[in-house]
Amino acid sequence: MNRLPRSFRSTLTPPGLRQFGLELETAVPAAPMKSVVQCYLQVTAAVPTLYPVLPDGTQAIYFSSEGCLLGGAQSRCRDIPLLQPGQYFGIWFYAGALRHFFKLDLSDISNQLVGMEYLPCRDAAALQPQVYEQDSFLARAQVCERWLLRHYKPCAVSPLDQALSVIYRCAGDLNISELTKTGWSVRHLNRRFLQHTGLNVKAFAQLMRLQHACSRLLDRRENHLDIALDLGFYDQAHMVNVFRKHLLLSPGQYLKRFMSDFSNR
Repeated sequence: MNRLPRSFRSTLTPPGLRQFGLELETAVPAAPMKSVVQCYLQVTAAVPTLYPVLPDGTQAIYFSSEGCLLGGAQSRCRDIPLLQPGQYFGIWFYAGALRHFFKLDLSDISNQLVGMEYLPCRDAAALQPQVYEQDSFLARAQVCERWLLRHYKPCAVSPLDQALSVIYRCAGDLNISELTKTGWSVRHLNRRFLQHTGLNVKAFAQLMRLQHACSRLLDRRENHLDIALDLGFYDQAHMVNVFRKHLLLSPGQYLKRFMSDFSNR
């Protein structure tokens, strides 16, 4: 299966890390899982802070010294409070990838953070203590990698994978009916997207447009109207409405929140 592009998370950019006082470490998975796991990551907070999770259609497992949560697809920005200084570990999956490990209906946990008991395996509850028994980031990643490999049962490439690739390639700017070229009807695609990403096709595609808009706005080399029109928004006001719907911020407010030096540029 071809690897999808890595999702864009403003919090994990250098300006975002500075803004929220975080340090970041990442590691890529072993070859068998490079198309399903984006990365293992660890953020270190020197003081209590927030960790904003922007909607991107993916799932992640969030670890702290206090517990572990599985995050479903978010349709709105969610601030996860990091209540204590320390190290916070995570596994970040590609969209639709959890089906290679477990039989799940991810529409059940859209816009939620749930306990690891949601996963249909006996060893999920023991993962967090095993992770925090390790002192180094790479040792923690190896614990998670061994756990994932025990559950990894790769699925054959399907029209879902083809549809995801098309949506990523066009940055979400497409007529949903075009995806029927994959061999599935729009209705069936919606069912499978809901099951395996937690979002319907239209909502997922809109988040991909939003992702690209967020990335290009942070680059600061283009004006907002040009970005909006290039990504298929009707006009700048349409892009503003999408930002307010999913990020609860206007584009300008988004820049101020994720760029510590915004006012000086």
